[in-house]
Amino acid sequence: MKISRIFKWLKARPGLWLSYLALVLTSLLGFCFFRFPLNFTRVFGRENIPKKGRRVLFVCNHISMFDSFLIGVSASFPSIFTRPGRPPLNFADKKNYFTTWYIKLFLKLLRTVPVESRKDPKLLRRYKDLIENNNLLIFYQGTRSYDLNLIKNGPGYLIASAAEKITVIPVFHQGIERIFSRGGPKTHGTWRWLPRNFFRKPLVIFGPAINFSQEMQNPEMKKRILAINKKIISSIMALQALATNRQAVH
Repeated sequence: MKISRIFKWLKARPGLWLSYLALVLTSLLGFCFFRFPLNFTRVFGRENIPKKGRRVLFVCNHISMFDSFLIGVSASFPSIFTRPGRPPLNFADKKNYFTTWYIKLFLKLLRTVPVESRKDPKLLRRYKDLIENNNLLIFYQGTRSYDLNLIKNGPGYLIASAAEKITVIPVFHQGIERIFSRGGPKTHGTWRWLPRNFFRKPLVIFGPAINFSQEMQNPEMKKRILAINKKIISSIMALQALATNRQAVH
């Protein structure tokens, strides 16, 4: 996308100017923090990320409150300057994150969608509506956990019920817990928002798109979702094994 086309795209959407600026500035700061010079995140598999701005679903493990920033920077910087529509929408707990008007505004500009509850059936329908014109990042475990076998039905339902094929990119990351605390609804105070360490080397791996053609042939929705969930977990665990091998090499 040429620069002139970017400005034309933004001009037709005046409300997106602030969002574009917020995304670009946050991505730049995020790169400086996560990639260089304050930390040294290693990113692999970026060639697996489709170059389009809709119907791409990133399914990722969840460790800390700042995972979406790490994944966003790893996937979309510096292409966000010329492809502002590609970064995925992400979802955050409304009670835990959307606490003040200025944080609400900031997160909205960063295309963060507030979620009342992961158990809310409306959330599943919202996934389907949003992915039609956006890419999505979903933490498949539904909570911060080191258990990669834990999975909620959101991604599986979205994939199983899609009328049009969705490109699903598995993402595994580790090491951010050495920079930030895990945080959560039961933690309080400013300290949970602040880094504990610098000059760490987190790892992010984007795997190849998952092929669900066999799972989608199952005529029963519940069994189809279960099979898709198993495929997601096995794909993430394969990336974890790859990460372990890379850590051993380095």
